[in-house]
Amino acid sequence: MTQPWERYYTDEGRAFDLANMGPQRLVDYFNTSCAEFGPRPAMTTSLPTGAEATITYQQLGEASDHLAVYLREVAGLTAGDVVAVMTANCISFAVASLAIAKAGCIATNVNPLYTAPELQHQLQDSGAKVLFIIDMFGDKVDEVIAATAVKQVVTLSVLDFFSPLKKLLLGAVLKYVRKVIPDMATPHVTMTSAIAQGRARAGGVDIAAYSADVHPDDVALYQYTSGTTGRSKGAELTHRGILGNGYQAYLMTGHKMSPGGDTVLVALPLYHITAYTLIFVAGMRFGSHSVLVPSPRPPSNLRAPLEKHTITWFTGINTLYAAMMNEPWFDRKLFEAIQFSGSGGAAQTTGVAQKWEERTGIRINQGYGMTECCGVLTLNPPDDNRFGQVGIPVPGVEIRIVDDLGVDQPQGSPGELIFRGPTMMKGYLNRPEATAETIVDGWLHTGDIAVMSEDGFFEIVDRKKDMILVSGFNVSPNEIEDVISKIPGVVQVGVIGVPDEKSSEVPHAFIVRGNDALSAEMVIATCHESLTNYKVPKHVSFVDEVPVTLSGKVLRRELRARHMG
Repeated sequence: MTQPWERYYTDEGRAFDLANMGPQRLVDYFNTSCAEFGPRPAMTTSLPTGAEATITYQQLGEASDHLAVYLREVAGLTAGDVVAVMTANCISFAVASLAIAKAGCIATNVNPLYTAPELQHQLQDSGAKVLFIIDMFGDKVDEVIAATAVKQVVTLSVLDFFSPLKKLLLGAVLKYVRKVIPDMATPHVTMTSAIAQGRARAGGVDIAAYSADVHPDDVALYQYTSGTTGRSKGAELTHRGILGNGYQAYLMTGHKMSPGGDTVLVALPLYHITAYTLIFVAGMRFGSHSVLVPSPRPPSNLRAPLEKHTITWFTGINTLYAAMMNEPWFDRKLFEAIQFSGSGGAAQTTGVAQKWEERTGIRINQGYGMTECCGVLTLNPPDDNRFGQVGIPVPGVEIRIVDDLGVDQPQGSPGELIFRGPTMMKGYLNRPEATAETIVDGWLHTGDIAVMSEDGFFEIVDRKKDMILVSGFNVSPNEIEDVISKIPGVVQVGVIGVPDEKSSEVPHAFIVRGNDALSAEMVIATCHESLTNYKVPKHVSFVDEVPVTLSGKVLRRELRARHMG
């Protein structure tokens, strides 16, 4: 049956077949890109000071070859072993990721801001045997290493691949002046040393043999969920699934790509599935140049790369877009070359999107996805981009809207969004019960409440578990946040339900304001203009910060814990 959204697909999208995407394994994909785009710049680490280091596709291929030899010949890994990578955005993330695939191993990306117990949980759960970790957080290893299966630690730095003199000088500043490089008692080697050791052993080694038995449907990555609904779980993502999701995104946005390769500003963290699949992996398909920002906080860290490079592709999150517009250096000219500006990871509020378009002339394309589908599930067609909606299904995906009994809901009626397709995870590592609860009869239940319009566009109403029950009515925190975000002076907003004797629960809004003149009464009055009475917040509090994940999702559990006990 023809679906209404298929009119936005190209002929290739309508005839979707993963066989058409080229390489089916990450190792083949990476090797092909490095060979084809050899002299082109592949990755640049861009520091807030303006200092940069760049590596070409050829250099990326060579460094990752040598690191793969290190993993197999020196660290003693075998095919299928797990390697953890815990770092901010930098060239070494790319080198490590390619090396893991070439070694025939499985990667697991770790949030570098994890506490020691969170790191320990992921290392134990994944069974990682080697850990690549940025030197700024190396002291966390000392607390947990004895309780894990890790037998080799490799430290890396944002300064790797800088010239020796620049690395020495900047390294001294970081360690002795800024004191952000802690001492580390655990035995370890540096990334530079590991690559050198691999290079010394590379002669006569058949690197291709390391991954000879790896199948496209084997697991390539244990990607852990953000943990907004409980302790993080490792989604088992395959080679074909990761590459397939990048291919699906290309089928939606390929006509927006620059003929000679895009220059992509990478501000989202590469350990997150959005940046990993849709920016890092997908970008290599056409020889993109990724300008890596180790951290977008504060937003002034983006100034140097925007001024030094002609950026043509940029994906952010709602909070980042809002924060950038408040920067004194923000200038429309910095964004004149952008062909595509995307948003994912969290709901893109209409207020911020409208302000961004007014300030830059660029419309933000919102998408929707999750770790369990390798990245993106729906996306607004660039040529019919609608604020407040997350677009249409990417080619090759089936989506349904169902009630609690699994009965399909008519257009315009809310229900849980479920999907199936070739990029769906195999399951949750070591959690058969959680897998069985999530994947039912071949359909993955997202836990998100959605509505489909008559012409096939989807709107995410909210997380099923975050709905506020007001006198028997389900109220979406996202809907309230979207209205409040449009109020002048609102920088950030998070809404939760709080107990109420009369209504069971009522909405409570927590707001970061940029203008002290903004009052609770003004917020409530504005909400009354757009929301039915029971959706209007009964309480408004002004706070210094609304807790969010690094992907921009409001941490409602933490918001409750901070302010409600």
